[in-house]
Amino acid sequence: MLHRKRFELALERVQPSEWERFEQLASAFHTSEFPGLRTIATPSGDGGRDAELYSPEGETKIVFQYSVTKNWKKKIGETAKKIKSNLPQVTTLIYVSNQKIGALADIIKTELRKDFSLVLDVRDANFFLDRFEGDANREVIAANFSRVIVDAYLESKEVIDRKAQALTPGENRAALVFLEMQWHDDTRDKGLTKTAFDGLVRTALRHTNSEKRLTYEAVLNMVSQILTERDSVQVKREVDKALTRLTKHHIRHFPTTNEYCLTHEESERLKARLADIDIEDQNLQAEFLITLKTVLNENDSNDDSLLEKMVTICRASLEKYLLQRGELFVSALQNGQLHRLGFDVVRKIVESELKLANLAISPQIILLLPTVVERVLTTQTVVVEKYLRGLSDTYTLLAFLRETPDVQNAVQKMFSSGEIWLDTSLLLPLFAEELLPKEKWQFRRLINTAREAGLKFKVTRGVIEEVERHMNRSAACAAIANSSWRGSYPYLFAFYIANGSAQSSFSAWLSIFRGEARPEDDIEDFLLRVFGIVTADITLDANKADDELKYAVKEVWSQIHMERRNRAGQEMDPMLTARLAEHDTENYVGSIMRRRHVGDAALGFTCWWLTLDHMAFDIHNRLKPHLQQKSPPSPVMSADFLTNYLSFGPLRTKVARSGNEILPVALDSALFQNLSTELVQIAASVRKDAEALPEHVICRKVRDALDSAKRRTGDLTKRGLDIQIAEADLVA
Repeated sequence: MLHRKRFELALERVQPSEWERFEQLASAFHTSEFPGLRTIATPSGDGGRDAELYSPEGETKIVFQYSVTKNWKKKIGETAKKIKSNLPQVTTLIYVSNQKIGALADIIKTELRKDFSLVLDVRDANFFLDRFEGDANREVIAANFSRVIVDAYLESKEVIDRKAQALTPGENRAALVFLEMQWHDDTRDKGLTKTAFDGLVRTALRHTNSEKRLTYEAVLNMVSQILTERDSVQVKREVDKALTRLTKHHIRHFPTTNEYCLTHEESERLKARLADIDIEDQNLQAEFLITLKTVLNENDSNDDSLLEKMVTICRASLEKYLLQRGELFVSALQNGQLHRLGFDVVRKIVESELKLANLAISPQIILLLPTVVERVLTTQTVVVEKYLRGLSDTYTLLAFLRETPDVQNAVQKMFSSGEIWLDTSLLLPLFAEELLPKEKWQFRRLINTAREAGLKFKVTRGVIEEVERHMNRSAACAAIANSSWRGSYPYLFAFYIANGSAQSSFSAWLSIFRGEARPEDDIEDFLLRVFGIVTADITLDANKADDELKYAVKEVWSQIHMERRNRAGQEMDPMLTARLAEHDTENYVGSIMRRRHVGDAALGFTCWWLTLDHMAFDIHNRLKPHLQQKSPPSPVMSADFLTNYLSFGPLRTKVARSGNEILPVALDSALFQNLSTELVQIAASVRKDAEALPEHVICRKVRDALDSAKRRTGDLTKRGLDIQIAEADLVA
């Protein structure tokens, strides 16, 4: 059976030189509806139509125009003029195209009725896609059309080499594409090792059929080369298992020669899946181009070739970031040390890609390209996000396979239940996302998915205090004149303004989370009711640690907070610094003391501290000069690690059943750029000018104006919540 996406890709890829094949397809699709249809297109001229309906009166009233041109508006206009001149009796033009037109034709329909007295009926790609299934004749015609137009492309090197940009050309890229398909198609109940080797065997056999087969040795050799695996015995064992699993239903085995090939049905299925991926890949390319043009704005170039090269650089940079993040995750399983791979790495990757491409562009544009990558990584387009999530998981799976063929055994050593304590930096985005529609949630989606999978989230009273003080500071900021505010704008206020909301309504918005009488209790209740986050005491556990560790951790955190205030040029408050350091210490040390280790695995601990503060990941190393004893394993976990854990760890089957399968690809805690007094004033001015418009329109205008102003000033996003959250939150 022909797969819809394969037919869709064939329609997209019809070239002008293949116009006859499209005309044959179009005529065949319309014959059942119009038995009197007659094709009359000739190289010498057709008077403005490719087909017409037979009329016994001798005057044709309905004509057809078949076209594969992308400039359909111009083509329709030219066709209407020819019809008016050559066939004045015609009343209806049916324009048949392989393009996706839809409602975009509404204006030209009106114009043709007015100027040419013609009724226009547009039948675009969706006309074909909606009608080929369920009609045996049309399905055969569509399948033959797809086979001629798109199959050679799907089997070509081109379709693979445009993907997997973080890998070398050839088998590595092919392996990633087929692993991605396998990852998407398999249920999460299936073991990771089985999924991986089923995909690798399909990679090796992708060009085979009953006439063109591969020997067992060739299959084994190709898989081994992809993995560059030293443990050939284990690879052979897993390849043998995969061949046994796949034989009969998906591949055929010829015992006499010990050769293998894909079944016809499997070959057709894989072509359909390749078509799926190719269309998703095109969507990603389009997202990059749109984002690139949006970010560059006044600095952009009209050179389409240059824009295409910049898209290629951004695409390769994004994929290399995903690969590095996957490798970091796998490395953590080996050594037990969790690291953070922040967005600052993207800039270095982009710079490296620019050097390799030897692309001459202005320094201003070079500075903006990492922002393009970051925006696509945190995109809210569901189709693109789903594709990127699969791509991210597949790079991680490949990173696993490079370390060990037995992926399932590796991940089973991770904790399968446990508690996670949350830092202020992780909680504030949960409140901020109250402003966003559900489909744009990142942190809320992550926490909800993890909780539904069985993880327990907790928070200390000290963190609740920090959140409440941050809200106080945000309310104070909103209440005074913008020019009177000193220091950085608090995170919640900045997010609120950047979202386009009215400054005068900020305090009312905060009332969603807290009242006036018992604000901390209200915040506790909100977190428990909405996210199942329990407020608990970890102080007793922290106090069980020996004094040397407690004092060392507190000293390091005190230094960090002082360094931050010095960098920000803020006056140091010893009381504030001590209080912040105390809260961080009780979370860090308390999590260590609450740990229960399962087995010998480095990541078998059941207690972790989840934070967005990048300095927390450096505590383990900074403790060494302060301790006589060996520093205990760090309890710090990043949001990205939690996302990968949910995709690959022992809870992955529960995640699949929870209904929140699309985990965020990358979490951006600073969804706004540094908010300056100028930007707040711009927001107020735009809001005032648009006050007569609906609220959602005003918000959009404010967001657009802020985006434009930030690009103009070149003020790039500052990642993390260092000053805005970790330093000023206790200021009343």
